[in-house]
Amino acid sequence: MIEVKNVTKSFGDFSALRNLNFRIEKKSGITALLGPNGAGKTTTMRLLTGFLRPTSGEIFMNGLSVRDDRDLVEIKKNVGYLPENSPLYPEMLVSEYLEFMGQVRGLKGDALEKQARKMIDALELGSHFYSPVGILSKGFRQRVALAATLIHNPEIIILDEPTSGLDPNQIQQIRSLIKELAKEKTLIISTHIMQEVEDICERVIIISRGQVAADENTEALRVAHSCAIVAKGEGIKESLLSFDGVRGVWSEDNARDLPQGFVRYICQLESDTPEKLFSQVAVKGWEIREFSPLSKSLEDVFRDLTN
Repeated sequence: MIEVKNVTKSFGDFSALRNLNFRIEKKSGITALLGPNGAGKTTTMRLLTGFLRPTSGEIFMNGLSVRDDRDLVEIKKNVGYLPENSPLYPEMLVSEYLEFMGQVRGLKGDALEKQARKMIDALELGSHFYSPVGILSKGFRQRVALAATLIHNPEIIILDEPTSGLDPNQIQQIRSLIKELAKEKTLIISTHIMQEVEDICERVIIISRGQVAADENTEALRVAHSCAIVAKGEGIKESLLSFDGVRGVWSEDNARDLPQGFVRYICQLESDTPEKLFSQVAVKGWEIREFSPLSKSLEDVFRDLTN
C-alpha cells in the first residue's frame, strides 16, 4: 500500500509538487499516473522510490516511511522501478546484466537462476541472452530493463513509459504481463498513450502544475454527464430543458444519419443520472429511436484538466 500525505517537493524557489495526497492499494488495480510534461510525474515517482525526499509531508510504502533511513532500505527491497530512460550497461551481455541486477537485489544461487529464467521466458529474451546490451534494438533494451526491474519479485512496481520503443506485438505482450502482475502487486504506470490507460488501468491520477487534478476510477472519469436522444415530436427541446436535472440541450436536426423528422438532442446533466432523465422522457409519448448516455475520451478529460 502507498500513502502520500500532504507532500510538497521544492527545488530552491521552485515547487515541483504542492500538497500532494493520494492512496494506492492492491485492490486499486493498475493505477495510471498521468500529467503533461513538467507536471511533476517523474518527481512523484522518484519520491515514491526514495530517490528523492519530500520537502514536507509524508510518504509510506507498506507502512514504512521514506524519511526513515532504515525503512528506506526495506522499501527499496520491495520496489521495482523502471525509469523512462532505462539504466543499462551497454558493454554487458544480457545474461551478465540480469545476473548483476539479481545479485544487487540480494538474489543468488538457485533463487537467482529461477527468477532470471522466469524473466527470460516472460519477456522472450532467450534469443538475445548472450548478446551485448549495447547492440540491441530499443525494444529489446526496454525488455531487458523491465526484466531487471522485476527480477527480485517486488511487491510495488512503478513503470515509467514501459512500452516505449516496442512494436505493436511487443506492446500487447507487455500489457498482458502488466495485467498479470497487477493481480498480486501494487502497480503504477506512467504513460502518454491514453489508449494504453483505457485498456489496462482501473484508476487514473492526473497531476497538473504539481497538484492532483483528478483521482478517479477510469470509467467514472470518462463520464460526460450527458445523454443523446434521437426523437420525433413537437416541443421536445423545450420539454427537455424543463426536466429536473437537465442543465442544457443542444439539437442536431440536419445530421445525415437521422431518419426524416427525427432530431438528435444532446442533454447536459447536472450529475451522472441518465436513469432519472429516461424516466421523464418515457412518459412523454415521443417517438424515440435512441437514448444513450455519453462519455468522453480519456484524452478529452486529460486536456480539460491540464490546459
